[in-house]
Amino acid sequence: MSRFNKFLFCLIGLIAAGLVVGVTSYDGPDKQPDDSVSVLPAGKDITLSHIQHVATRDGVKEWVLDADSAHYVGAQNKTVMTNVSATFFLNNGNTVHLVSREGVLFTDTRNMEVSGDVQVRSGQYELKTDKLFYDHKARSVFTDTPIVLKGDVLRLSGHGITFCLNTQRALVQGAVKAVFENWTL
Repeated sequence: MSRFNKFLFCLIGLIAAGLVVGVTSYDGPDKQPDDSVSVLPAGKDITLSHIQHVATRDGVKEWVLDADSAHYVGAQNKTVMTNVSATFFLNNGNTVHLVSREGVLFTDTRNMEVSGDVQVRSGQYELKTDKLFYDHKARSVFTDTPIVLKGDVLRLSGHGITFCLNTQRALVQGAVKAVFENWTL
C-alpha cells in the first residue's frame, strides 16, 4: 500500500471517528449524551470544507494541491473538489501554478482532471483552457480542448497541448497560430 493510500485511509479514519463521536454524543436538545460509539459502515462518502494534499515521489515533493471543498467518493476512488489550486515543482526549481473552478483527484492513481476557467502560470507564460488532465505517472498535463498561451512576446493558440513537467517540453496540437509582438532578432 502506497504512502498516499495509507495517508488517505488514516485521514478518512480520523474524520469518520470525529463524525461518529459528534453524531453519537448528540441525541437532540432534550436528551443527555451517552458514551456509546458506533462505527460508520465501509464505503461511505466523506465531505470536507478544505483540503491540502502534498504528493511526493522518492522523498521529493512533486506537487501541492489545495481545494475549498472536497467530496471523497469511496466507491469510485475519487475526490471531487471545488476551487482547485495546485503547484507543481519542476526539476530545475521552477514552479507551475494551476487554478480551476472544479477538479477530480483519482486517489488510486493520483491523476487529476480540472475544469472551469483553467489557468496555468509558469514564469512569464500563462495558459488558459476549459479542461486539463494531469497524468501522475508520466508527470505531464494535457488537454484536447482549445488553448491560448501568452507570454511577454508570444500569443499561441491551438486545439490542445501536452506539457511534460520532467522535460519542460510542450507540444501544441491542431490549428496552431502564433503571434510574436515586440520581437527582435
